[in-house]
Amino acid sequence: MRRTAVWMLTIAAATAGLAAQTPPPARGAAPPGATAPGTLSVEADPIRCWWRTSASAVRIGETFAVILTCAIVENESTTVVADQSRLDPAAMQLPPFEVIGGQREPDLRGEQRRFFQYRYDLRLISEELFGKDVHLPSIQIGYHLESRVGRGESVRGRDRTYFLPPESVRVLSLVPADASDIRDAPSWTFGDIEAQRFRSRVFLMIAFVLFTAAALITIVALVRLLRAARQPGLATRRLLSDGALLRGAGRELSSVRKAAEREGWTPELAGRALAAYRVAGSISLSRPVSQQPAGRGDATDGQLLVRGGAFFLKKARVSGSATAEAVARELAAGNGSAAHRHCLEQLQTALSRFTAALFGREPKLDETAFSESMNDAPAMMRRRKLENIWIVKKIKSMGQLGGLRDRAWSR
Repeated sequence: MRRTAVWMLTIAAATAGLAAQTPPPARGAAPPGATAPGTLSVEADPIRCWWRTSASAVRIGETFAVILTCAIVENESTTVVADQSRLDPAAMQLPPFEVIGGQREPDLRGEQRRFFQYRYDLRLISEELFGKDVHLPSIQIGYHLESRVGRGESVRGRDRTYFLPPESVRVLSLVPADASDIRDAPSWTFGDIEAQRFRSRVFLMIAFVLFTAAALITIVALVRLLRAARQPGLATRRLLSDGALLRGAGRELSSVRKAAEREGWTPELAGRALAAYRVAGSISLSRPVSQQPAGRGDATDGQLLVRGGAFFLKKARVSGSATAEAVARELAAGNGSAAHRHCLEQLQTALSRFTAALFGREPKLDETAFSESMNDAPAMMRRRKLENIWIVKKIKSMGQLGGLRDRAWSR
């Protein structure tokens, strides 16, 4: 964007300078103010050119750039046709400088003028020019005017010659003697400006897409907030995600296992393990898990205190309703893979053992059975977490839809 503004200022300054500067001598040019009969007048100069160097002081053998920019009149009534064959980098000769390369930049058009530009890569190899101002040779550009008359016809004017203004370069010094400013002008070309304009357009398009996406996300978030405000009960039941609940249940089972190995099994530890298994079983059976905002104090019997959300700032008391009988019915349905059914079998066994130990007719803490279930808990919880990943759930749902479609076609 900054270079686009520089391009506009460059054209404006160049156009203003065309009328302010005194035109160079032209061979065969008409006197000022004179207009040939039957032709249209051209304001300011028909053609104006100027040099610009990438450095005002160079060393012997150093490569630098010289840029030639010309502005010619081109409007609905008059067109200036310049002979640019001698300006091509392959044909340009600028002794004592050696032209080692160059290119023509893309043209720029204004309301009344067209700008064309050439870039030349030069170097100077001479032992006699040390500490001197070296002038670029005088170059002539031939041109003629074409005026449009009625019925779309054009009238060709006589050939004219334009002499390029002089330019000098200081060899191994600060600045040339005829320099008006000690600072080197930037060596931007029309190609550089056009590249910056293209980049600015690309960045604007990307910014528009990002702002549009941000606006859509904001709208979706506002809609969800409005729905949550209208249904406060639903919002309180869904405080934490299933992934956070499974992580909390896994941490609880790990804590219970370490405490049992250290102190032995107690009814309190068995109750904590049963609560964690019920939460994991409810998620496995796609049942809702009761969630309540946690205040001060610990969770009551049958509840887990789980943290989640951003930076684990949310805290809720959760409890599940899964039973061994519900898991058995899920196993009887035969859904899922072999690994999924194996995890459900381990979950059913653990729920049966801890439920019978706490609520059976003859409560008894079977430490061997408890330890076996706790040893299976880490692998089972890893499997539950893996199946709860979003992409895995989507693939699983697509597989179920495919199975339903196959059964429908088989009928």
